Amino acid sequence: MIKITEHMEEARLFISLAFSIKEIGSGFFKCYKRIKKFFSDIKNVLGKLRPLLYPVLALFVLCIVSFVCSMRFLKVKKVKIHAENAPPELNKLRMLHISDIHNASEKNITLDIWKSIEKETFDIAFITGDMTVSDFKQMLPLKESLEELAERVPVFFVDGNHEVFSYEETRKFLEEINIRVLENEKITIDMNGGELEIIGLRDYATLKSQNFKPFYEVFEKEEKEGFRIVLEHQPQIIEMLSDYDNLLVLSGHTHGGQIRLPFMKTIYAPNQGFFPKWGDGLYESGKNMLYISRGIGTTIFPIRFFNRPEIAIIEIEV
Repeated sequence: MIKITEHMEEARLFISLAFSIKEIGSGFFKCYKRIKKFFSDIKNVLGKLRPLLYPVLALFVLCIVSFVCSMRFLKVKKVKIHAENAPPELNKLRMLHISDIHNASEKNITLDIWKSIEKETFDIAFITGDMTVSDFKQMLPLKESLEELAERVPVFFVDGNHEVFSYEETRKFLEEINIRVLENEKITIDMNGGELEIIGLRDYATLKSQNFKPFYEVFEKEEKEGFRIVLEHQPQIIEMLSDYDNLLVLSGHTHGGQIRLPFMKTIYAPNQGFFPKWGDGLYESGKNMLYISRGIGTTIFPIRFFNRPEIAIIEIEV
């Protein structure tokens, strides 16, 4: 009797195990069917989206290429300016315009523009501010290249808003390597036997903090007409020059918006906001001309997008 009971208990265990195995198998099968349906649904969705995959992939590749180019590949922009009333000797004068280098390292050059500059032909160079990001020491890696530039042609500099806290150090540093710092003043130099008048102004924010008194002191002595180069970091200064004719203003500051979209103008510029009046490139304002460089470096967000760094070679036609 005891043996029969033991055999019955074993049979019950076997049957219970069999049912458990069946339930587990059924669970796995249901799970398999769900997974199969999930991938089948994905396949159907992808099939419907297939016409869009290639354009999306192409756009993705375009964005990657633009990002890399905007961060690493310098554009040398060639610009021709017709200058009325300029001395005929200034015809074909070529000017190098550099702005917003924003070197971000105390030891290295963030973006080497100097090899491209060596290949270009020009007679004079203008730097319109913002050599660094946050510290005067970030200018030190640029010293050798700036010295070579100053040995090659006359170089003139005006400060930007990023030099405001190290202005005296910056001025001393540049003057020691023969770069002329212009501080709310006008100079006249001989170029190819003709006189070139250059007016250099402190950064717009600095002028504004002084109620533009230095600006008025410079321009109240100026004739209303006559070709002159005006160097000012921020382009808004052009709106204060409507009483004068035949000025060429060189500026920077906007970075061309830094982040752009294809076929669109500057989206945002500091101190002007979204869709600024003065974004980048060449503008006519009355009888004056304004050229705004997109610059080279970055601030706040350390990226450029659809916006290659640039220097400009500006040629005067008389």
